[in-house]
Amino acid sequence: MKKSLLLLMIATAAMAQITISEAQMKKMGITVEQVRMIQSEAMGPFIGTFDYSDKGAKNYSLSSEATVSELMKQMGDNVKKGEVICTIASSELLASSYELNDLRNRLRLAQEYAQKDHTLYKDGVISLRESQKSSLDVMSLKSKVAEIENRFIFSGADIRPKNGMMFTIRARQSGILAHAPLKAGEKVEPFVPYLKIVSGNALSAYIKIPPKMIGSIYKGALVSDKTGVEAGRITAISSSVDVMNNSATAIAVLNSNNHYRAGTSGEFYIASVQMDKWMLLPRSSVTKYKKNDICFIKTAGGFKAQPIQIQKIYKEHIAVKSEGLNATSMVASDGIITLKGALSGLGFE
Repeated sequence: MKKSLLLLMIATAAMAQITISEAQMKKMGITVEQVRMIQSEAMGPFIGTFDYSDKGAKNYSLSSEATVSELMKQMGDNVKKGEVICTIASSELLASSYELNDLRNRLRLAQEYAQKDHTLYKDGVISLRESQKSSLDVMSLKSKVAEIENRFIFSGADIRPKNGMMFTIRARQSGILAHAPLKAGEKVEPFVPYLKIVSGNALSAYIKIPPKMIGSIYKGALVSDKTGVEAGRITAISSSVDVMNNSATAIAVLNSNNHYRAGTSGEFYIASVQMDKWMLLPRSSVTKYKKNDICFIKTAGGFKAQPIQIQKIYKEHIAVKSEGLNATSMVASDGIITLKGALSGLGFE
């Protein structure tokens, strides 16, 4: 049989070094891939529901009953400070606005009279008692004005009369409208929040965790979606289990560029910490040699056989301890049989 190629490979007992050129590698179909370093593995999938955090949120309430007459913004919309969110109709607010205007006019007059009385007292025209009475009238009116103003200020929103019983509700901060009436005609109950504005990055995922896995999840853990894209990080983990669904809750604050919507749900994977760094090798790069697991690391002159300790086997990769490997290591992924034969001292024709 004519020899087409004699592969010159010498395996030494100390280094298990195999000498081979790039041309010989190509001829024998030997290819290499770079290893990857991982410090954790992803657990999941877990189901998370989306909602807005109350941190930095502003709730709007009314001290009186009202009816939504028109919606300019819908739940989930972005709003800017000063934008009209909706208009409402309220006979109580209308009565309060009339009363407030009347009291402000009376207060202005009372302040003018009190100033005049103070001057007259100084000139000895009227008694101290008469001057003090004017001052008390001013204080009483100020108290009444403040009480009615609080009916509007309490709402947190910028309420302005429009016409008749109609009032516009404007945002006092920019953000996302996390809660709002769904349609015109809805009732707004007194002291019950009817609007909520949150900051743009306040969306969180409330992820259900089986009890046996609580100990593997930690604050700061990376959360990724089902495609492997980073979604956020864990900020809190409940210490108790909900008896209704037999699960704990981990809260993840999502990245500001997320595409999720409050009220929906999605699948997530959470990274768990490993004490040692692992290297991720292609499954095809790992083989058995004399009852040991090995891979072949690319060197300047060929390959070196490297014993490995398998930690976990995945569908397409194998996680091993990092001894003898680093993030720049290249390992043979095809042609392993050829290299294994060279390691045993065999020749090839």
